[in-house]
Amino acid sequence: MFVFQGFPQPARHTYVVNLLSTSRLPSRPLQIVRRVVGGAVVVVGLTTLVATLFVLPLRDYFHQKEAIAQQKIRFEALADANEKLSLDINRLKTTDGVIAAARSELGYVFPGEQRIQLLPMPALPTTLPQAWPYNLVADILLVRASTSGAPWAGLAPLAP
Repeated sequence: MFVFQGFPQPARHTYVVNLLSTSRLPSRPLQIVRRVVGGAVVVVGLTTLVATLFVLPLRDYFHQKEAIAQQKIRFEALADANEKLSLDINRLKTTDGVIAAARSELGYVFPGEQRIQLLPMPALPTTLPQAWPYNLVADILLVRASTSGAPWAGLAPLAP
């Protein structure tokens, strides 16, 4: 064995004593704390890993699925509008279609024709208030209904 001059040699027994020293070995409560903290770190790490690999992609998948469904509805509405516009374009390419559009949208009439617009009759109320002069009208209607033989069930809408 080669020994350097001037350097002190450590005693061999100090190494063995240091290994068996209680100051270097952790106490039992400290080991328990380290295991609990280590276990908590592992659980948090695994939870983060599971959330990163499974939960977040699934959430994005369902959001994208919902967005795709909304876009499909929007696309179908636009396709219907395009179909109606293409039908209008094809109709306006014919002479009859142009004449019909001019009549309906612009009110065009040929010379010698007269435009007459008929509106449906508005619905009339069938009950009258119980105040003057309406009670007199209701009495007159009751007398007329009794002389004609038909039971009176209120006012009926006027017919042309």
